[in-house]
Amino acid sequence: MNDSPSKKRILIADDEPLYLRTTGQLLRKAGYECVCVPDGKEALERLHKEPFDLILSDLNMPGNLKLELLQQGRSQWPHIPLIVITGVPSLPTAIESVRLGIADYLLKPVKYEDLLASVSRMLSQPTAMASESIPIPPDAEALSAKYPEIIGRSEPMIEVLEVVDRVAHTDTNVLISGESGTGKEVIAQAIHRYGRRAQQSFQVIDCTSIPESLFESVLFGHAKGAFTGATQDQDGLLSHSHRGTAFFDELGELPMASQARLLRAVQEQAFTPVGKSQLVHIDTRFICATNRDLQEEVNAGRFRQDLFYRLGVIHMELPPLRERGDDVVLLAHAFLDKLQRGEARIKGLSDEVIDCFGRYRWPGNIRELRNVIERSVALSQTETVQLSDLPKPIRDAEASAPRAVSVLAEISREEALDNADQSYLTALLEKHKGNISQAAQQAGLSRQGMHKLLSRHGLSADDFRA
Repeated sequence: MNDSPSKKRILIADDEPLYLRTTGQLLRKAGYECVCVPDGKEALERLHKEPFDLILSDLNMPGNLKLELLQQGRSQWPHIPLIVITGVPSLPTAIESVRLGIADYLLKPVKYEDLLASVSRMLSQPTAMASESIPIPPDAEALSAKYPEIIGRSEPMIEVLEVVDRVAHTDTNVLISGESGTGKEVIAQAIHRYGRRAQQSFQVIDCTSIPESLFESVLFGHAKGAFTGATQDQDGLLSHSHRGTAFFDELGELPMASQARLLRAVQEQAFTPVGKSQLVHIDTRFICATNRDLQEEVNAGRFRQDLFYRLGVIHMELPPLRERGDDVVLLAHAFLDKLQRGEARIKGLSDEVIDCFGRYRWPGNIRELRNVIERSVALSQTETVQLSDLPKPIRDAEASAPRAVSVLAEISREEALDNADQSYLTALLEKHKGNISQAAQQAGLSRQGMHKLLSRHGLSADDFRA
């Protein structure tokens, strides 16, 4: 059988006439036979009538607004690779695309060479790879067992585990948001460890520790004599991530000039070391973490929108510890075991400590909890951690907590905490007249986290605006 490009038929579906026309022209020029249609409905009709080797589909268009083309395409023609292109990426559609087994997920505007490379790669793969069965999401117990380093059984953490499980086997770039101390690097390592790049390097790049003047040299490397002090050729950190994963910690700290240089490397999978003229090509997956709301940073002009979309194809937000319920106790016991290194002098936590942990807000999140347990292991003189073993700020928070016994004794602890959260959110919104950004800032939450809480308690910011 002749596998030349001229024998490969591509179905292109997009509701932007100019993009549809130019993409078709490009691929025809590259030797492919193309059929262009303006929506998902016509795409499905053509699939029923004609054979195709590849589907290239817009995400947000008539006939695919509920992912109809993607779902039916993968269900009825699983042997045909399907590439998704979108100018408006979102977490739910990205996750669903990955779950369905989409071959590639590209962001508009797509460089023609990147599109051609993706098309060529998909068409060169054996048919068996394109027809792999769609993974069925495992249940909560199976997920927890599969990722033992990620400790948590709460609903927010099961959602996180589901995303990890769906994206680990892909090469999709992932952006992980969350407050400091929520475990962003642990999640990034899990995504790498359970993916196809697991045997390659996981290169950590701390954006807070690289001076702007040295960014290019540290990241891309340099030639001997490129600048004062460059006494020998030096490989950059990105070179060490070839075939593996580059993890950019605290991405939001990168200055604008550095963001532009990074964007080129991410888009082109190539860079030029300082003082050299030859491109270095890489095959690298990018996972990034930030404690900032990057969408807010984009709106304020402090972060590049194109870099945000390029690195945040999958954008997941980690819940703060105060929203994880009984996970606090699970984590505390895990730290007790780890810090005692099998000696198990301390068996657990007293009831007063467990109650205190449930009331405390944990501004330092998991990192703070670990420090508290480490202190308790050093100070405790009994088999269980006592209230007196805890740091004074936590004990003070416990002492000042309201104890309206006559009312609270009649309802469950979960209901009491829900009522307290709802009262707190209502007061915040009243104070800030429905301004989500100001309310989230005072509460120590991201805008996304605030929206989630409001939705959970049936509150709308619009009701509090003047």
